Amino acid sequence: MRSKHEISFPKLEKELYNSHTGEKRTFLLRPFEPGDESGMIACIKDEYADSYFKRDFYDEKKLRQKAAGDHYVFFVAETEREIAGMEIFALFTEDGDDYIEPASQIFRMRYRGFGLAEELVNYTFVLAKQMQPQALFVHAVTFHSITQKVCGAQGMIPTGFRLGSFLAEKMKNSYPKGSCPKHSEGIMILPVQKKDAGTVYVPEEVSGYVTDCYNRLEMTCLVCTKREELSQTPARLDVVTDEVQRTILIRVLQIGADLTKQVRAILSSCHEQPFWTCQITLPVDDGDAITAYEQLKEEGFFFTGLKAACAQTEQIFMQWCGDLELHMEEYTLTEEFGVIREQIQHFYEGRILS
Repeated sequence: MRSKHEISFPKLEKELYNSHTGEKRTFLLRPFEPGDESGMIACIKDEYADSYFKRDFYDEKKLRQKAAGDHYVFFVAETEREIAGMEIFALFTEDGDDYIEPASQIFRMRYRGFGLAEELVNYTFVLAKQMQPQALFVHAVTFHSITQKVCGAQGMIPTGFRLGSFLAEKMKNSYPKGSCPKHSEGIMILPVQKKDAGTVYVPEEVSGYVTDCYNRLEMTCLVCTKREELSQTPARLDVVTDEVQRTILIRVLQIGADLTKQVRAILSSCHEQPFWTCQITLPVDDGDAITAYEQLKEEGFFFTGLKAACAQTEQIFMQWCGDLELHMEEYTLTEEFGVIREQIQHFYEGRILS
């Protein structure tokens, strides 16, 4: 991926009409400039009050540091009076990763109806592709379908879900929450530089799903279901725990003989409060991935999708939901994501319960 400091990000002026009122307004779409921090925070507070899960984004100093660093790019939509909305790119370049996640889009509620979400995506995705990552990757919320639609219009393909990401009781936005104790995210991917996945090793029960995903992504891939024994070396894991949302993200950097033992120890801390969830990202470049999959399934994990093109090694997702009932039927989804939901629902219903 090219460094963000190598790219010239031009400004773009757009004249838009409100689909509800007919009002005409001019917006300037541009990269972050020092002094935008207060306007960005105002957007967050207008939509989420104090409940936005990225706590650093309420702090002006931390926003300036992130804007100047190598791991984020910020964009804003500006009116003649104020910042109307914002978009965040997260840049992933460690442990073999090479992808950009357009991670958040947040608008002041009074600027809804102008089509800003689509216009900001159109503007920023052109710039993201100029940075030449292996892929673009999006977590699209499932309590509305706006992100799914605008990213789908850019060619992004649904490949799975991250389930139980946000506690409904802590959400203070303007969207209905239904009866889901936790809300989930849909995963969308667009390959940019990487077009060949090589050989991936997955169990027979998910091989059809994986093959279909790579076909929709228009990536070359050989799917193999030959099982191998685990290496006797210890597994290496990267673990991120969110105590507020009660989520654990585990990325398997190296599959090893003690993988499930390590995972079991991590999950042992999840019983004091309800609705903990855990997502595992599992590399599938070797036949030992199939053995690891089978062992994780015995621990109550189930398949939830594909993380394609984002790293040197192809990866799949597995999920543990503990005592959480998902209520996936309540998700607000596009037609394409609706098909994925039915497939993942099958794996969810067939999971091994402890």
